Amino acid sequence: MQTATLQGRSFAFEKWLPSLLMLGLLAYLVLVPLVILLVSSVKPTGMPLDPGWTLDHFAETYSDPAFYRMAGTTFIFAIGSAMGALTIGILMAWLVERTDLPARGFVRVMILLPMATPPVLLAIAWVMLASPRTGFFNEILSPLMGEGRHLFDIFSMQGMIFVESLSLAPTTFLILSPAFRNMDPNLEEAARTSGAGIFTMIRRVMLPVLFPSLLAATGLLLMFGLLVFDIPGTLGMPVGIFVLSSQIVYLVNDAPGGLAEYGPISAMAVFFLVILLMITWGYRRATRNASRYVTMTGKSFRIRPYKLRRWKAPAVTFVSLYFFFATIAPIAILIWTSLMPYQAGVSLDMIPKMTMANHMAFFANSRAMSAAQNSVIIGGLAATIVALLSVLVSWLVIRSKAPGRNLIDLLSFLPLAIPGTMIGVALTYVYLTLGSLPIYGTIWIIVIAYVTTYIAFGTRTTHNVMLQLSPELEEASRASGAGWFRTMRRVVVPLTLPAIVAVWIWVVSHCLRELSSALLLQGFDNKTVPVLLWGYWTGGEPNKASAVGLWLILAMIILVSAWQILSARGRLVGVKA
Repeated sequence: MQTATLQGRSFAFEKWLPSLLMLGLLAYLVLVPLVILLVSSVKPTGMPLDPGWTLDHFAETYSDPAFYRMAGTTFIFAIGSAMGALTIGILMAWLVERTDLPARGFVRVMILLPMATPPVLLAIAWVMLASPRTGFFNEILSPLMGEGRHLFDIFSMQGMIFVESLSLAPTTFLILSPAFRNMDPNLEEAARTSGAGIFTMIRRVMLPVLFPSLLAATGLLLMFGLLVFDIPGTLGMPVGIFVLSSQIVYLVNDAPGGLAEYGPISAMAVFFLVILLMITWGYRRATRNASRYVTMTGKSFRIRPYKLRRWKAPAVTFVSLYFFFATIAPIAILIWTSLMPYQAGVSLDMIPKMTMANHMAFFANSRAMSAAQNSVIIGGLAATIVALLSVLVSWLVIRSKAPGRNLIDLLSFLPLAIPGTMIGVALTYVYLTLGSLPIYGTIWIIVIAYVTTYIAFGTRTTHNVMLQLSPELEEASRASGAGWFRTMRRVVVPLTLPAIVAVWIWVVSHCLRELSSALLLQGFDNKTVPVLLWGYWTGGEPNKASAVGLWLILAMIILVSAWQILSARGRLVGVKA
């Protein structure tokens, strides 16, 4: 009897062990920083281990009209950017997937090219293109506008929303394109037969069917708009337009008293964290219930492209303008600036003064090479950890019967609602107070920040692949006497390898472009390329910033191209499996 009891306890322990280990790791990555962030908000000094408790930070923050102006600015920016990106993404997805737009395959590839341009570089490029005094577009249009007047002012809320919309449009396209591709064309055929015009068909047929995908895309875009720092920091901070992320960076690096104001930062972050968690909850519900809106199709399912006819020219013009504003013009002005010995407008007189000195200086600068090395190491480590954790989390959530798997799924998704600036501040609290782990100021603290940030993407990707794999393969492996580790190594990992590699490349590419966490966690020896670029830009060296940025864009193009190829192969492998 005692032996049976011991065996039962051993079985229960083995059953709980995988969940407990994963829950402990995810809690350390996600919950510990958030708990310490909450504790710091009620500490007089803002440091979690300092003595005393207070609600003064909440009282001061929430009684200050400036806080509500900043919150309003943040929501205006987030909503405006989401609407702009949705407008571009919906039109692009419909034109590419459902119409006879010329060169649709080429357009499908080209729309993803802006993903290779880090948002901070896109913002820098648009400063050079549309700043009131020296912007290229304002200079060429000045004879029409009159002396002292300008058409564009990129240092404005409208400018911030415009650039953020360009940056988010490819993501919107990726979300909505499969929904357009898989929608039953018989619905459109019936609408056309009934005499509905193009706009009536979009409003009465497409939008209702696409509602779950649109709702999910809107929630994701709103979260991005509330989280990002790159574009608001580049375009808004110089003229006093602050959103949540730029306000946090300002209070950490440029606070009036000279010391980081951790208490007010934490109190302010709590308000937005609640908002972001509500949006995340809505996003999960939208994606979870998407199957309710699936249309049934059979062998007759065949996409019949909508003939644009007289709308073909406006459609081609719209696509061309997007490519011009999102890719061609920004990269062209960065190339020009990187070849100039000093900041100068575009003119024929400056062509003889072109030089490669800024590019050569980048490779000759030991600090720049150290930043590039740090970026590669950090990106590689973070991507490897995220890829491995994602497979393990997906297996536990989808394949196993382990207790607590729903909580594991929730914790792995939660970082989607946490801004990079907030993660940076929270990790500062953690590793300044935990002296036993001396990683503050090293590359390891940035690795932890990136793993926390990108685990949500990795698990969503591997979840989809794991759902497509037949469990009979693992059952056959176990029936043959293989243990869990061997089954994972010989069956699960090979079948999910394309998705694992795609996650790895996606995380590496985003680590190479991420600025907010790295900026707040920077030390003397752990600077990354985006932080170096930001330092050149804010230090008044736009030519060096442009040169560094172009090499970063080249690396990003290679990685994004590899990610797209492997993602496509992953989808094919998933279907075959």
